[in-house]
Amino acid sequence: MADFILGRQFLENLALFQKTASRSDLEHLEMTMAAIAANPNLPGKMPSYYNPATPSYLYRSGNLLIHYRLPDYDHVDFLNLFWPRV
Repeated sequence: MADFILGRQFLENLALFQKTASRSDLEHLEMTMAAIAANPNLPGKMPSYYNPATPSYLYRSGNLLIHYRLPDYDHVDFLNLFWPRV
């Protein structure tokens, strides 16, 4: 399992998400982040083309979209969290 870092923007998004998320939504987020940390090359990830020097990816799970990068094989940086805001 890779070490992970929560970026500033991810933490801000997470704080907003936690205000309106159900317990099952929070558990789903936790399981998805654990799956990414366990295997950053999950099937279904899409390159974001944000920075070619440090590739980043988008991974959708349910109604969540997680943006992360792999600065090296042993680290995952979670950059952004997106979800439907109603």
